[in-house]
Amino acid sequence: MAKVRLGIIGSGSLGGIIGRTVAGDLYQDYELAGVLSGDYENAYKLANEIKTKAYKTLEEMLEDRPDYIIEAASPSAIKEMALEILAKGINLIVLSVGAFADDDFYKKVEELARENQARVHLASGAVGGFDVLNSAILMEDARVEILTEKAPKSLNGAPFLKGRTLSEVDVEEVFTGTAREAIKVFPKNINVAVATALSSVGVDKTKVVIRSVPGMKSNRHSIRLEGDTVSVLVDIESKPSPENPKSSTLAAWSVISLLKRMASPITF
Repeated sequence: MAKVRLGIIGSGSLGGIIGRTVAGDLYQDYELAGVLSGDYENAYKLANEIKTKAYKTLEEMLEDRPDYIIEAASPSAIKEMALEILAKGINLIVLSVGAFADDDFYKKVEELARENQARVHLASGAVGGFDVLNSAILMEDARVEILTEKAPKSLNGAPFLKGRTLSEVDVEEVFTGTAREAIKVFPKNINVAVATALSSVGVDKTKVVIRSVPGMKSNRHSIRLEGDTVSVLVDIESKPSPENPKSSTLAAWSVISLLKRMASPITF
């Protein structure tokens, strides 16, 4: 059986984990077509390490016709590239799920995927429990909330803060609002909220609370669903990426988990 060919967009910490694992542990089912990044030198360095090619443009990658393209870059990158990828009938795996809080973008992606018989997989990223959330809201109306707690350095620089630096002493509730509102002002910090929302009650009905906790060594996400007959609580705590404190290495491993399920004849 022919191996499934994968292209990777993003050569940072998450793209690196995905590339190295595909080249190593998943070599029996997958092969790398190449790596694309806004930083070509970084893409070339990673590509050289995992023995694949580095692309300079998306057009070069599309000419190679990978079966799947994995996005591990940013919401802006996937919004810029997704439609062109799907127009070629190439499947997508997306880590920057926050881009899908944009209704127009969501609809265009859905239409193009149907039109070109492509699939778009939204990776679970740094959280999970989406199967039970989805099952619960199919059964009954429910309220969904996600509380995200991170160290100040993981939140500093977000547009919402307008240049303000968070306290390194006091715990601070930085933001309360909907998932749609949250991703607009924390575009690099809160993909998890949009993923939670899309798997449950939607981006306008999912409440998001973001808390800055000085001295915190990990990122903590608490997802709560409350219905008349079912309650769900999912608590996940994981250390941020050493290279990028705004993201968790668990997000990259969610893509590896997805790839393993896709290759298995028996899957969850």
